Amino acid sequence: MRMEITNEALLAQRVNVGDISRRGARRHPRKTSVIMGERRLSYRELDDLSNQVANGLLALGLGAGSRISVLGRNSIEFLLLYFGAAKAGAILCPANPALPESDLQYVLNHAEVNAIFVDKSEIGRIAALLPQIPTARHLFMLSTDSTLEWKTLHDLASGQLKTDPNVLVGDRDVAMIMYTSGTTSAPKGAMLSHLNVTVGAMHNAFAGEMTEDTIATAILPLFHCGQLSLTSGTLVRGGTVVIMDGFNPYLLLQSIGKDRITWMFALPAMYRTLLAHPGLDDANLSSLQFCLYAMAPMDHATLRQAITRLGVRFALTSGQTEAYPPTVVFSSEYQLLKEGPFWGRAMPLVEMAIMDDDGTLLENGEVGEIVYRGPMLMEGYLKDPEATRKAFAGGWFHSGDLGRVDEDDMLLFVDRKKDIIKSGGENVSSIKIERCLLSHPGVTSAAVIGMPNERWGEEVIAAVCLATKSPPSQAELIAYCKATLAPFEVPKKVIIYERLPQTATGKILKFEIRKEMQKLLESLPGVSSNN
Repeated sequence: MRMEITNEALLAQRVNVGDISRRGARRHPRKTSVIMGERRLSYRELDDLSNQVANGLLALGLGAGSRISVLGRNSIEFLLLYFGAAKAGAILCPANPALPESDLQYVLNHAEVNAIFVDKSEIGRIAALLPQIPTARHLFMLSTDSTLEWKTLHDLASGQLKTDPNVLVGDRDVAMIMYTSGTTSAPKGAMLSHLNVTVGAMHNAFAGEMTEDTIATAILPLFHCGQLSLTSGTLVRGGTVVIMDGFNPYLLLQSIGKDRITWMFALPAMYRTLLAHPGLDDANLSSLQFCLYAMAPMDHATLRQAITRLGVRFALTSGQTEAYPPTVVFSSEYQLLKEGPFWGRAMPLVEMAIMDDDGTLLENGEVGEIVYRGPMLMEGYLKDPEATRKAFAGGWFHSGDLGRVDEDDMLLFVDRKKDIIKSGGENVSSIKIERCLLSHPGVTSAAVIGMPNERWGEEVIAAVCLATKSPPSQAELIAYCKATLAPFEVPKKVIIYERLPQTATGKILKFEIRKEMQKLLESLPGVSSNN
């Protein structure tokens, strides 16, 4: 029986992303919530300031359903807008401020944003783009610096009430529209509800083994769902977030000692850089307890070295924009017990299964598409009902990833469904070859793709970046692969890159590599082949 729910009941039951700061302020008002450089905010200050932002937005008519873009690097102001927009019932649309103008114009117009908040360094560029965004009525700087020319977030909030406006928001109302990274196709706007985002925060607190004593980094971009969800998880748990404007190993090591950081999230490549940094041995790492990685594999040699030299527990989480991360965790106790592309077990509120192309759920050991159920799943793709229908076909969310579950109910990632290479009648996993290449000490990053070949259907091509000291030749890398991989898995060609094209969070853009590789192979058909 369905009962009619009153507005008062909805307010009492509400799930609102802004409640992360609201309830944190009630539990521990004087505790430090965020740190950036010398600036610190208590939970009470974080909540008061985000309330002022919310009331400032409402005063401009930017309330329920309004769409607000934030184009900013990591800052305290980013978080104030994140919580303030949620409290006002507005929809936040984070995007990478470094996107090319054509991509920014597409995202801002597709989302039909009404206001844009941008870093001071980018204000001129976005102002010039503003005439091409007809729905955008307001442009603000994400800054505490007042100027005569541009209004700031501080100006918006100044003089506003510090009380929560108590806007009526349903838990399935959209809190954010986050655009997929577009590693295989044009970006799509994933509509994420307040419930999605809140569940993601709780799962991160669980997966990261966080406590009220956790002092966590925010190094990766907050405009990406992974870092934003982890930051939310830290604040849900009552910990402290140390915000950094990008990854700088020297500054990070200093901050670990100064701010007594206990918890760190970084990409595998960042850990490799940190391990090679000359200041590591002299750094004060006594506070550090737990490290998380994601978005790329970590070879066991690097993992062992990191665990030993940093003296911490490591864990891996995985997820995606549409299934607000994380969905699975490969926890610390299994990191060195199981070798391979393990993603681990599903989070408490996530149901994970393996499905074949006919929609049949498969048994352990069988390879198929990874599918999910749970309250972290997006509401759908903005303006794309057909893509939404396909994503939820059969009552499960289709991740586009292939995997299998082992005898211990642990998920192993096989490959992106679109990245499986069909060569000589065999299905070749690009991720397996990439792990082999990354295990070579002279390889710092790798991407493996399939390119059309008259004889094989597709041939295996590797794109790699090499270490500066004693870099291996292409022939040496092919021989290295031959010693480990099956003949049909060995790359036919290895192409050396100075830097692989990637997103701001380190996801390698294989479709860009394919385009570049096609041009290169047409001009250099004989590069390092083991035909």
